[in-house]
Amino acid sequence: MKAFNCFIGTVLLMSALSGMAQTKSGPIEKGGTLIWSDEFNYKGLPDSTKWDYEEGFVRNNEKQFYTRARLKNCYVKRGKLVIKSLKEKYKDADYTSASINTLGKQHFAGDIRVEIRAKIPSGKGIWPALWMMGSNIKQIGWPKCVEFDIMEFVGHTPSTIYGTLHWSDTSLKDPNGHKSNGSNIKIDDINKKYHVYGLERRGDSVKVFMDDKYYFSMAAPATAYKDSFTSPLYLLMNTAIGGSWGGDIDDSIFAQKFSIDYVRVYKLR
Repeated sequence: MKAFNCFIGTVLLMSALSGMAQTKSGPIEKGGTLIWSDEFNYKGLPDSTKWDYEEGFVRNNEKQFYTRARLKNCYVKRGKLVIKSLKEKYKDADYTSASINTLGKQHFAGDIRVEIRAKIPSGKGIWPALWMMGSNIKQIGWPKCVEFDIMEFVGHTPSTIYGTLHWSDTSLKDPNGHKSNGSNIKIDDINKKYHVYGLERRGDSVKVFMDDKYYFSMAAPATAYKDSFTSPLYLLMNTAIGGSWGGDIDDSIFAQKFSIDYVRVYKLR
């Protein structure tokens, strides 16, 4: 979440805010070869050769039911992917939304830059995210697989975008050894205009950026779980509602749309 995947519990959300450290911003470096993308130049459900779904109640005590291949909650139209969150009775939930990912479809190894141009929803209780996790999550679990949160927004903190890294640290007595670090950037029009949210990885160093500026960077600590910062990653995009970080929900905000213009992944030189 975001910190998380279907295998992860609510514990990780709360840690998304722990250890926040502001870093000096700087212009992003251009360059690289496009190796994977979705420009959403089609209609209907997301391309099934690229995207899969999470389904049900997944993590963090969130209130939405993530639906699978349901056009009411996730569709492509007029060159945009839309994740639509609704206030409605559905199975055992009062809200529905969608979470899509590339796990088992596509992973990204080595030195990469990810760019996602998106306009995010707003309102108390809404919690959209663009993020990556290790594609070995089913084998070693979270947080050993690492989690790189490219963008998180929570409606109760307007105009603020968060970027956070989560990993397992062998210096801790806790078997999971969860640590996190990140920063945030404030922009007034994030719910009204499209912005580019991104992440770069070179070796075991990761930088998070928005539009043309990095606002957080760090290298893998020597005590991080072996090779976790350099392992192949997969992409996730979702909108959560409520839960351990989303908080109280204002039902008057619905429906809400998370609109994604494109997703592009580059191999860095």
